[in-house]
Amino acid sequence: MSGPHPDELNRLHAEIDHLTTVHRTAAGLARALAERLADEPLRLADQLARLLDGELEPDDIPEGET
Repeated sequence: MSGPHPDELNRLHAEIDHLTTVHRTAAGLARALAERLADEPLRLADQLARLLDGELEPDDIPEGET
């Protein structure tokens, strides 16, 4: 029984490299998404506190966030 052909080995290595890149990219996106979701409520709460303290005016808050 002979081993896989060199072309097949190259294809498998390329596929592994691709999957590793996809996995690392997905992990980075998951971290960024988790950070964004964690920060968003804090940012909104800060805007509300600043609005109530008079540091912000309603016009200072972009549409879509109200």
